[in-house]
Amino acid sequence: MALPKSMAFPRAFWLLWCGQIVSRLGTLAPAFLVLYLEQGDLVTDKTIPLIVGLFGAGVLVSGLVGGAVADAVGGRRTIVAAQPVAAATALLFLFAHNLYALCGLALATGFLSAVDRPASAGLISKIVPRKDFSRAYSLHMIGFNVGMSLSPVLAGFLLALHPPLLFLVWAVSAVAYAVLVGQLPKEPKAGDSSAGTGGFGLRVAVRGVSEPFRSPALVAFLILTFVLAAIYLQVNSALPLDMRGKGLDPGQIGIVLAINAVLAIAILGLVPRLVKNMQDHTPLFLASVLFAVGFGLNALALDMGMFILATVVWTLGETLWAPMSATFIAKRAPAGKVSTYQGSYFFAWNAAFVVGGPLGLTIANAYGFAALWLATLVLGLGAAVVFLFIRFLPGYVVTPSGPAEVDEHASAPSRETDHETGASRPLGTTPDS
Repeated sequence: MALPKSMAFPRAFWLLWCGQIVSRLGTLAPAFLVLYLEQGDLVTDKTIPLIVGLFGAGVLVSGLVGGAVADAVGGRRTIVAAQPVAAATALLFLFAHNLYALCGLALATGFLSAVDRPASAGLISKIVPRKDFSRAYSLHMIGFNVGMSLSPVLAGFLLALHPPLLFLVWAVSAVAYAVLVGQLPKEPKAGDSSAGTGGFGLRVAVRGVSEPFRSPALVAFLILTFVLAAIYLQVNSALPLDMRGKGLDPGQIGIVLAINAVLAIAILGLVPRLVKNMQDHTPLFLASVLFAVGFGLNALALDMGMFILATVVWTLGETLWAPMSATFIAKRAPAGKVSTYQGSYFFAWNAAFVVGGPLGLTIANAYGFAALWLATLVLGLGAAVVFLFIRFLPGYVVTPSGPAEVDEHASAPSRETDHETGASRPLGTTPDS
């Protein structure tokens, strides 16, 4: 029986997809890391912000470094090489009791937890045809959300059962991720002309990392990404506190946030079909409006029902934003630079992770949560307006001769050379496919 079109991707894609779920399922979120450290009396109230801040700093740097390394040595190699280090880092937590050691491990953990994401996006761009990137990335994000949704449940169970199991499961999931991605087709060796980078060195890496920031359209896109991420990431800080302050108990707060995860998983796969005839900036405009209205509605929320309505609205924005923002930047990345360009996106998003949460709480504490939600409404609508004009900036238009060159055979899968026969074949298939 033939697979539905939405599922008809090469085996390599599904290996990456399964690896993403396994990785996110086992990777320990900072909240549970803090709970573990508190439970073991390893940190104090004064040192917790330091641990969390170092974790966030590692995540922030990982996007730029991970993207540049992936384009230089290959996405597959980047992911496979990072996972044994992640496993070792997880196990070291079992023996770390010194604050300096814990700080170093927190920084390394943040970096290793996200360094694979630009590499994954770059691999998807090689595994599937460009015209199918949005659809493939949507499915990839479904896997990501499944893992992220189940991870807190598993972590909570392990923390109650036997805390050291948190790190054992984390190590096992990292190794399993490496094994799955290791089965993807081997990439050209670093320095090969087919690698798309012409070698790897500090100067090359720095030049590559800065390249997305030379396009006015992409700079505007990255600034808007930061703004919208600062709005969206209030879900991890201000939103639960506002819900608790308005009388919702932890169970009700969990239900509201679970609706976000379930709805995102249910509709992400539909997005590429719904937006396929739109201009590149239009889905991003719509996502901005939905973020603005969704978080703005929290200002009117007095009970669980209104918070659920607001969550549904901003979740629709999230499901539009996730695949279409990745598609926007992938289409404007030169050949061999998709991971680097995706890395700039994750850098902008993660910068908001470091800045947006604390800033939101500062506004809420000073002026009240209603003022915070009205500020998100204004910021989101402002971002939407800018997206209407981004198409007029240099670097927006994708031309056959431009940086984001459109292959005349874009409907065919990306190809690699079979070194035994000299023939070419789609990346992710076997010689007998």
